[in-house]
Amino acid sequence: MTIKKTLASAIVLSTISITPVLANDWQGKTNDAWLDGKIETALMLNSELNNFEIDTKVNKSTALLTGTVTSEIEKDLAGQIAKNVDGVNSVDNKLEVNPNHKSKVAQTGQNFSRTWHDLSTTAGINIKYAANDDIEATAIDVDTKNGKVKLTGTVKNEAAHDLAIEIAKGFDHVTDVENNLQVVN
Repeated sequence: MTIKKTLASAIVLSTISITPVLANDWQGKTNDAWLDGKIETALMLNSELNNFEIDTKVNKSTALLTGTVTSEIEKDLAGQIAKNVDGVNSVDNKLEVNPNHKSKVAQTGQNFSRTWHDLSTTAGINIKYAANDDIEATAIDVDTKNGKVKLTGTVKNEAAHDLAIEIAKGFDHVTDVENNLQVVN
């Protein structure tokens, strides 16, 4: 029985003596996570910075900034924003400056925009062809890629041929029209 009491007492005393150490460590990590979230939010709310290109990490109230920005001004701004977050003691700003850097978000946005313009151009041209009595819309295939419209198919006369090309050229974001239309009488 005394062995069980001694063992139980040892476990209780060990737990009590370790708890403050664990609590401090837990509070420190929780505080660092809280500060990291505050820095991320502050960077996100600044319209001059792309927060998706800036990584943050906080350890013992010291913020580490890594990633790539396009200017020294952006690097300094990110550092100042992090430093001004209440609770941050210091900032280790290791952001790389690359004036030619293009973020993945910007590239994705440009790709999406280009695809959207191409799809809407193709649809718009098809609608215009369908609404025009001089053009048989189902006989013309319209493909758009990177602003270049490719017309393939048949038209009934030269006037319809020229009209089909002019309609395609008249759309916004069209850079060129490749004419593969054939006149069939």
